Amino acid sequence: MTDTTAKKKRLSKKKIILSSIALVLFILVIGVVKYLTFCLPADEEALAAMVTNEEVIVEEIGNTIVFTPIDQTPTIGYIYYPGGQVEPESFAYAASEIAKSGIKVIIQRMPFNLAMFGKDRAFDVMDTYTDIEEWYIGGFSLGGVSACMAASENMEAFEGVILYASYTTESYSLADSGLKVLSLSGSNDGLATPTKIENGKEFLPEDTVYIQISGGNHTQMAIYGEGDLQKGDNEAGLSRMKQQEILVEETSDFILQEGAAVN
Repeated sequence: MTDTTAKKKRLSKKKIILSSIALVLFILVIGVVKYLTFCLPADEEALAAMVTNEEVIVEEIGNTIVFTPIDQTPTIGYIYYPGGQVEPESFAYAASEIAKSGIKVIIQRMPFNLAMFGKDRAFDVMDTYTDIEEWYIGGFSLGGVSACMAASENMEAFEGVILYASYTTESYSLADSGLKVLSLSGSNDGLATPTKIENGKEFLPEDTVYIQISGGNHTQMAIYGEGDLQKGDNEAGLSRMKQQEILVEETSDFILQEGAAVN
């Protein structure tokens, strides 16, 4: 074999390796883009609440969806972080119903529908609505985790935290925060399982209010996915709208129990 032939073979082998690496990187990039742009869509019952009615004004302002009661001047605000890759509008039904009790509710849109990429956006909301005296922050699943991240880094900014099928970790512990916390979970949840909720208790205040919805699952903590179960979840033992009604009632009661007066 001549030097020229050997050199050509080495170059050919190098090209094959580089081409293979390029192909793998291309596939990885496509996978990442597909993951970041994937979103579970809000369903009809939620989208129907995206319009102003006799009791609540609904406005899409920047990267927020704002629900403001019409006949009351709210002094309490609740900022909601959506679940990971779940369309923000999926909480619109609950947001509208909670607002009817006199609470301004703001659904925060997130980059790539992943709250971890926008965990501090709540502070922009708070800077915007300076007439609000007390702020609560909460979220569903990954949104709840991200809400805890924000609250743990600025505890004095919030009155309380609300978790739907969610929990926090040692890195973002709220155990000594002095915050009021509501943990709302489902007995049939296959993702934020009862065991995971139990194991996360050490990182929340001792007086955290724990409410487990009998028969509730993960998917029905919002209204999305065309009625299909989220992967890994279990079938619910109650209807989606019944679970939403419980979520609305418990959230409103928790916030208003010791909240500021509504004028």
